[in-house]
Amino acid sequence: MKKTTIYDIAKRAKLSPATVSQVFNNPARVSPENRRAVLDAAEWLSYVRPRKRRGTQGAVGIVADNFYNCFLGEFYNLVAHSIAEELKALNKNIYLEAFSKEDEVTPQIIAKNLVDGILFLGKIDPAHIIMTKQKHVPFVLIGHPIPNIEYACVIPDNRSGSVQVVEHLLGLGHKKIAVVLGEPNFDPTSFERLEGYRYALGSSQIDPPKEYIRHADFGKPKTAYNATYDLLQLNDPPTAIFYTSDSLAYRGYQAIKDLGLKIPENISVVGFDNIDLKDYLAPFGPPLTTVNVDQRKMGKIAVELLCQIINNPQRIPLRYTLPVKLFVKESTAKPKVF
Repeated sequence: MKKTTIYDIAKRAKLSPATVSQVFNNPARVSPENRRAVLDAAEWLSYVRPRKRRGTQGAVGIVADNFYNCFLGEFYNLVAHSIAEELKALNKNIYLEAFSKEDEVTPQIIAKNLVDGILFLGKIDPAHIIMTKQKHVPFVLIGHPIPNIEYACVIPDNRSGSVQVVEHLLGLGHKKIAVVLGEPNFDPTSFERLEGYRYALGSSQIDPPKEYIRHADFGKPKTAYNATYDLLQLNDPPTAIFYTSDSLAYRGYQAIKDLGLKIPENISVVGFDNIDLKDYLAPFGPPLTTVNVDQRKMGKIAVELLCQIINNPQRIPLRYTLPVKLFVKESTAKPKVF
């Protein structure tokens, strides 16, 4: 059987052999449309690229679920920019890919041997991580932990951040502190932040009632609004609400205003991540007290860690826990005394 060549791929993709070569050797210089045409043609023809020694491609893949929404989501914007700056300084090309549950972009990146390693950005389907490990491709996970899998990652200190939040509120005199978070059974980040919340309250001999712990769906903003509304309609409502992400806090601000309440006069609010939402929050309340995560440092450390793994494949995967710090702004105050 005749072996498929780049000339066969070029003919099917209706592109030049030079463009095909660029896709495999310097993908950053090729438009996304032409990259896709070449990869589709290569897959159709069952092309298997000659293997090179790992670390010689000069390219790193950045992969995220719904990548472009990830950029619009603010938090990973600075992380991605930091990664790009670090890779540029190392003369590494960047191969950007988005994926959803319906396609198999990540396996394509691996199978075509396009990159030396992969940086997974944000919340990732564990199946993609397992597949990457099976292919022996170096990778680092950024932002969201995945349980029961050994891997290298850069993760914020979620527990410490939550402890700082609760201790700040306790110091102001709050004892009725609620939390609005993602589903901890499915979201390890929410689980870790809930652990910190429980630990800090427990250290002060406070056992929050079950109705003070509310879940919200990050993909359905209305759920955070509803959780806030329900909390403040309780017979014994909280005097402070901790949202485990700033995006959830934003929806909380809206609900609080709709109830005719003011922040922090009637209710104190704290977020997590320190996303720049001041323009969004301004119509509803003051600047948000939140836990700062150094996104630039997160990106820098992830690149350093990936390069170490590429250069030493036998390196034991390392979890780097990034220190976080509470930034106190204007959304918290002493509880109102009736």
